[in-house]
Amino acid sequence: MVQRLRNWREWELNPIVVKELRQAVRSWSVTGMLLLFLSVLFCTGLVMILGHALDVHANQRLGANVFQAFIVILTFSSLVFIPLYVGTRLAAERQENNLDLLYITTLTPHRIIRGKFFCGAYMAVLFFSACMPFMAFTNLLRGIDLPTVGFILVCLFLVVCAAVQCAIFIACLPVSKLFKILLGLGGFIVLNMVSGMLNAIFYTLMQSGIVSMSGGVAGVHASSTFWTGFATAAGVILAVVVLLYYMSVALISPPSANRAFALRVYITVVWLLSGILSLYRVSISSNSELILPWAITTFFLLSGALVVVISNNDELSVRVRRRIPSRAFLRILAFLFYNGAAGGLVWVALLLSLTAMVTMVVLDSRPSGWRELAAGAATVLYLFAYALTALLIHRKFFSRRPAKLAGILMVFLAGAWALLPNMVLFFLGRLTTHSFDTLQPGSIFNVWLARGFDSVLLHLNCGAAWLLLMLVLNARWFLRQLNHFQPVEAGAPAAQPPPAPAPPPPLPTVAAE
Repeated sequence: MVQRLRNWREWELNPIVVKELRQAVRSWSVTGMLLLFLSVLFCTGLVMILGHALDVHANQRLGANVFQAFIVILTFSSLVFIPLYVGTRLAAERQENNLDLLYITTLTPHRIIRGKFFCGAYMAVLFFSACMPFMAFTNLLRGIDLPTVGFILVCLFLVVCAAVQCAIFIACLPVSKLFKILLGLGGFIVLNMVSGMLNAIFYTLMQSGIVSMSGGVAGVHASSTFWTGFATAAGVILAVVVLLYYMSVALISPPSANRAFALRVYITVVWLLSGILSLYRVSISSNSELILPWAITTFFLLSGALVVVISNNDELSVRVRRRIPSRAFLRILAFLFYNGAAGGLVWVALLLSLTAMVTMVVLDSRPSGWRELAAGAATVLYLFAYALTALLIHRKFFSRRPAKLAGILMVFLAGAWALLPNMVLFFLGRLTTHSFDTLQPGSIFNVWLARGFDSVLLHLNCGAAWLLLMLVLNARWFLRQLNHFQPVEAGAPAAQPPPAPAPPPPLPTVAAE
């Protein structure tokens, strides 16, 4: 009980939140943005009300029109400024010349990321609180009700919190400043697209009202459909936000920590729960294709996880090895979820295999889906073949380079295998549609472009043969990693480097005659 109260006190008294909010209050950028935001809201509302006063016809939806203008301003300002502010400050603290927080501190990575996220959420609360009187005033102008206003603001607040976590993840990436700027520009474009989609959704809600869309007028069926869709969207966003949170924690954790454990456990739990939910939807609707969103999402998520997995170091730190269970069964489970490329490959292979088996069983009544299943199997075989080939190249030729080079080699190998044959055929003047079917086995991008089922079978056989060869060549490395996954005693000393060679004895001096 005392430990639980202590953990709750850590959540409540986060020094990162206090530090960030104190600096935000003293910052002219936050104060100036807030004053500019209030000025724009006031001027917009004043202009629209004065324009209505000069109109001879009464507008019964003046409140909805004013609220729509206010929500566009709030969406743009909160989705752009708050994530940009939080992400920029965290990216600055991640630089090598600024080691005051992330490198010299007793705070855990979880508390640091939580503090940054709560700071962004509190700033969003500040902006929304400042905007609340303007939003409530629109109800007096008729055309919109207070439940619709509250529901739209809650939805927008959740989206802003998700954008803050995305900005934190980009700031934690171990890449150069230029690449982070490019990612930020890409995120800005995505946020503009999200803003447009949100405004379209909010406009639909304002036209109908949240009460009628949630079943207050249309009935129970409309209520269940609306809330099911809303719960699904909210659940997906929440799952992505928590995933980005764990990835951010793993990125700022020290190399000696067990970075992969929490992340792999979370992905496994989400995979299992979403699979059960998908099977439940298939059973109540008798539509077997409802399993496909779960299967496709799992495939793309684990494909990205495969690149990260092979970028892990082979050697485990003493800090991680002290947590390895002594029992054989628990040690096998820990091998899947702890640091290391070997255990990560088995973990990804198990999840993908179980997903494929469940999908094949559910889609057994669909005879037209065999081509898609064969293409998916060939794609998975190619992914593991690329991963094991990259590990082999890194281990044989670049063993002194960082482990993340293996992930880069995997991406480069997949891209080169797809581009080089096309470039050669193009310069030879033989690039035709027939070449896509017969001359490019081994290209993962060509699997889904193949027209005939025979071409897909060719890719399937090529992927199986390549993967079998790589399994044989990497078998000794895998067995070595499995044998080295053993616990050490808590008091065992860490491995010491070999002693330096003794200096040579001094040359004898010759006495002067």
